[in-house]
Amino acid sequence: MRVLFTTWASGAHLVPMVPLARALLEAGHQVRVAVPSECAAAVARTGLVPVQIGALPMAVVRAPDGTRRPRGSWPTDWPVRPAALTPEQHGVLRACGDRQVRIAEAMAQGLVAFARCWQPELVVHDAGAYAGTVAAGALGVPAVGQLWGSAAVLRLDRQRLEGPPLPGYARLMRRYGADPAREPDLWLDPCPPSLALPSRARRLPVRFVPHDGTSPDETPSPYEARRAGAHPGRHEHLGHPGRHEHPGRHAAASNGRRGPVGGPGRTGPVRVCAAWDDAGGPPDAVRAALWAAEARGVEVVRVGSAAEGRPPAGPLHRVLPGCRALLHQGGGAAVLAAAMAGVPQLVVAPRLEHQLNGARLARAGAGMYLPADALDAARPGARAVGARLALDLFALLEQPSYAAAAHALRREALAMPGPDKAVRAVLRLAGPAV
Repeated sequence: MRVLFTTWASGAHLVPMVPLARALLEAGHQVRVAVPSECAAAVARTGLVPVQIGALPMAVVRAPDGTRRPRGSWPTDWPVRPAALTPEQHGVLRACGDRQVRIAEAMAQGLVAFARCWQPELVVHDAGAYAGTVAAGALGVPAVGQLWGSAAVLRLDRQRLEGPPLPGYARLMRRYGADPAREPDLWLDPCPPSLALPSRARRLPVRFVPHDGTSPDETPSPYEARRAGAHPGRHEHLGHPGRHEHPGRHAAASNGRRGPVGGPGRTGPVRVCAAWDDAGGPPDAVRAALWAAEARGVEVVRVGSAAEGRPPAGPLHRVLPGCRALLHQGGGAAVLAAAMAGVPQLVVAPRLEHQLNGARLARAGAGMYLPADALDAARPGARAVGARLALDLFALLEQPSYAAAAHALRREALAMPGPDKAVRAVLRLAGPAV
């Protein structure tokens, strides 16, 4: 069988599709990954075959200003209660949906042209790549939507989330001979059930499989190696003196300090991870919270732009098994990596989906959540706001209930079906002859 994968962005959009693509290859099927030209190198690094379908103009990709830091109070379950949203909030969601439609318009010609030439029997697309459904509709083959860790199946392609398709999306579907009412036949959902919001969509839970974005053969990081053999429920406590690790180890990836340990036989630092995606790095208040943690003897391991000029510690899922907490923005990939590691999470959420994930984590007891606009303050006040944020971080480290809930979430995530079950499900969609 020929299976065409597509996404409009690398990183968190590409990574969830890699395990299924590899599983299909191992089962003897043909796989291609159609992406904008700027994503082709990332696909090639996974060992998959990229197909370039043109470049995405930056004006198309750029998120509308109002969607990058939404203001006001949003219901914590707003995707399933659209009637509770204000007209202004629906306007924000409409702007998000229109942006994804513009991305689909920019991808559709190249994607459909390749699909008509290669003739796949199935199209798998990330949840925000509406061009995948367009291509599947144009060819009359099944479409599978791949979610990336959101707590909800976000139907931003629909008016007011549950109405008819957005006008631009309907026009795009008709342009390629597809039914505007066409939806993915199945959604693959890596979100643990206790975090997921209900949906009428047909979903198949699929276990999150971490991926470095390089090759199938991955080497454990020093943090993971040091954690090997440690009991997942063992914890050190702040404020008790003890032995320290050799101060020269991993200094480039962290702050170089080693925290206290508690109790006989418990070695190693009290370590937390800070991961940030935005190019500008964490807000001043988040930086202040990390400095406060360091002042208490906590080792802060930095990933992404949180590394702030230092070499990053490595792929997040490699670092987390040695950490006691994760401070991050609430992106789906980070949420799932921490869930798989059984690590409590402190989410400082700038965007709507981040806020949604943070609220669901807090509801499950596996973390805390704060909208990023609550940290907005003049620079002189950032340290005071950061000190309050640091108290939340210390609570995650010292209150056993958070660790217990995080470990329960880990057990739930590990119990989800693996990619092999997803392979069987998508093959059934393509028909008994496949």
